[in-house]
This record gives sequence, C-alpha cells and structure tokens, in this order.
Amino acid sequence: MPSEFATPAFVLHTRAYGESDRIVTLLTEQYGKITGIAKGAKNSRRRFGGTLEPFIHIRVVFQSRASSDLVFLLRCELLQTHRSFTQDLDRYGAGSYVLELTDRMVLGRESGRDVYRLLHDAIALLDAGAPPTSLLRAFDLHLLGMSGYAPAFDRCRSCGEAVVSATSYLSVDRGGLLCRACVRPGEVVRPVGATTARLLALLAAAPLAGAATVASDFPQGDAMLDEAAVIAEQLLSAVTSGPVRSRAFLARTRVDSTHPLR
Repeated sequence: MPSEFATPAFVLHTRAYGESDRIVTLLTEQYGKITGIAKGAKNSRRRFGGTLEPFIHIRVVFQSRASSDLVFLLRCELLQTHRSFTQDLDRYGAGSYVLELTDRMVLGRESGRDVYRLLHDAIALLDAGAPPTSLLRAFDLHLLGMSGYAPAFDRCRSCGEAVVSATSYLSVDRGGLLCRACVRPGEVVRPVGATTARLLALLAAAPLAGAATVASDFPQGDAMLDEAAVIAEQLLSAVTSGPVRSRAFLARTRVDSTHPLR
C-alpha cells in the first residue's frame, strides 16, 4: 500500500500533463525535492485551488510508491501567500531566479532542511522588501556551500594562505581564489580585486538578512556586486544541472523596469 506524507513546501515549477493534470516539482521541508502528478489540478479547486503556483508557501499531502520516483499529489493547503511578487517586476524576476537556481542545484531528495530554510528565508525577505541584488549574491554563495561546493574567498584554495594581495585569481575548476604563486602555467583564471574578494567572503558568511548591510559597508557596492554576480555565475555554471534561464530575465528587468535592481 502507498504511504501518505505531509510537509510544508514551495513549488519550484509545474508543467501541463494531458488535459487537466500537472506535473509539479516542489522543495519540501522534510523530504527534499520531489516531483509528483496532480490529477485534475486544472479543474480542482477543493484539492489544489490556487496553490500550485510560485511564491506560495503550502502544505502538500502526497503518496509515495516504492516502484516509482514520481509521487501522487493528493491535495495542497495554503500556508502563506507572498503578494509582492505579482506587483513588482524586479521581485518577480529575483524570486524566479531563486526558485530556478534551487531546482538546478538540488538533485532528487538529497537536500536537507538547510536548503529548504534558505529558500524560505530568501522568498520571505524579497517579499518584505529586501534589496534583491545583495540578497541574490548571498543566496548564490550560501546555496553553493550547502550543496558541497563552498568557494574559498578569504584564502588561497591551493596553499591555504590568506588572500591579502591587491589581486587574487578565481579558478572555477578549483572552486575558489588562488594567490599568484599558485596559478599554474596556462590555467584559466579571472583576476579578482581584494575588496571584491572581501565582499564575497562576508556575503558567504553572513545570514541572508544581513546581506544588504554587508553591501552597504562598501563605497562602490553596486560595481562590486556586479563583479560578484559574474563570479557567482561562473562558479554555479560549473555545477548546476542545466542553464539558469531566469538570469536573462533578471538582466532585462534591470534595463526595462522603472524600479531597477539595486
């Protein structure tokens, strides 16, 4: 007999299946990332009405069978709605990025409560008005660390010496910064200024709620956050399961929106 489970969750993405069903991928608090079929979801207000959407905190009840990785979604209950994402293009883009990156970084049911809590906090902070750019960079770095790819920004990845020179060098293959002496001949690296390296290290160590405060302590915070975004993207691209398409949408919102990301 199938077992029945219930857990808080966020919808990462959905797709139509047949005339009235949906295939839904969720990040749950207790069971990691799951994908299930919601039979009749397009027409069922009683079991799924308004809950299989992004930026909504839900409690999902599902059945799991040992013979299949696809669970059977029985019903969803609304826990909390975050409304700012439907009213602000910048926040919609930032929230979409957070959901898609989580989906790309988490494989199967391997994630624990830490990743779920990170996603929960990111959505809540964005909804409450936190500056998106600094929060997204902190989210990138925290998710890398929780996925086992924590980058080294305060010391050389090779020799372990503190990075104190004016310039260090990002090695994507080695997952962090290198001092000049440890760069191999012909190795592909990216120069990183000492101040940007310090910003990255602080964002990786501080809680998400403190990301804006960390960035505000740097006089050229916007320029360094732009450089930090490029560095984070390079590190993430090496380990994600596919392209993160919402990055292009984020870039467009910065150009087109009357309230650009800062």
